[in-house]
Amino acid sequence: MPSALAHVAWETCPIQPQPDRGLETYARRKTGIPAPYIRYFSSVPWLARAVVDLHPEYGLLIHLDQNVADLITLVVSQENSCRFCYAAQRALLWGLGMSESRIQRIEQELNANITSRTTAAIAFGRDQSRRGPVAARDARQALRQAGFSDAEMKEISFTTAATDFLNRIHTIPAIPVRPLERMPEQLGMRLLRPLIRRTLERHRSRGQPAPAEGTQSSPYSRLIETYAGSPIAVVLRRTIDEMSASTHLSVRCKLLIFAIIARGLGCQEDALEIGEALEHEGLNKATVARVLTHLDAPELDEIERLLVRFARETIWYDSAVLQRRARALLDTLSVPQFLEAAGVASLANGLCRMAAMVMDQP
Repeated sequence: MPSALAHVAWETCPIQPQPDRGLETYARRKTGIPAPYIRYFSSVPWLARAVVDLHPEYGLLIHLDQNVADLITLVVSQENSCRFCYAAQRALLWGLGMSESRIQRIEQELNANITSRTTAAIAFGRDQSRRGPVAARDARQALRQAGFSDAEMKEISFTTAATDFLNRIHTIPAIPVRPLERMPEQLGMRLLRPLIRRTLERHRSRGQPAPAEGTQSSPYSRLIETYAGSPIAVVLRRTIDEMSASTHLSVRCKLLIFAIIARGLGCQEDALEIGEALEHEGLNKATVARVLTHLDAPELDEIERLLVRFARETIWYDSAVLQRRARALLDTLSVPQFLEAAGVASLANGLCRMAAMVMDQP
């Protein structure tokens, strides 16, 4: 079953996988299947957990049909040219029993046997990944016309944003993709397909309402508040708190990465909130404005100067070009610093797109 992204150039991964029994057990308990890719992220535990936790199918969706979310993930991964996530989602659909011919029809946009609502959700995911927040208002209107409730629309937006995050965090370090692409072709996997299906179905679950937590002053706190009562709010808050507490990069450096991406995507509300946080970290408004305009300022240190430029490149990219530029970061950064930078940039890209959809209401 040749992949629609087989033509996408994919560099060699510059980091070595590091086994971590605790993180691998965590991933397997949640997904039901081995997750060897976790070893590539194990030196940055918050990121390894986020790669598992932000998957919508593990108890995060209350209102949106999971089958619709699966197709959004497939199409957004195709749009972002992430061979890893695309192969993983393709293998997931195959493992759940979808025929190869139907997967290929979806890839080719021959949406036979797909409802108009599902088509609208897929179009939203593609459009938000392609055009970003500038298209948010029109995207909301299209979903409303297709009959989606506000609660479903929020979950469509989260599914798209989570996929944007996962696409980038697997693309930037060029996580090896061939084992996934070959999996459905292997005789052993075909024989095990019924067992794989039962395992996958047993671990996929619907979300349950979650108690609203107190307001915290952290990046994207207002975004998290819009998901109050949803398990999405819980996992986003935990991910952001763990990211902020990690010490491989400074808080100021992480905020600068967020600020550059918010500016590049035109997210005004995000930029304001992040700008306030940067002032608390010792950068005045004039310095922040200079960084956002020129990607530099005398107040920046070497790592900050390197990463604000790289952050801009993660917004719109060619996979192989981004991977080569990411590899060059390892001339200056340690592997944990490299992975944390990639994780922060990936998360910022997803959250910024999601914020425009659910916060910029007409």
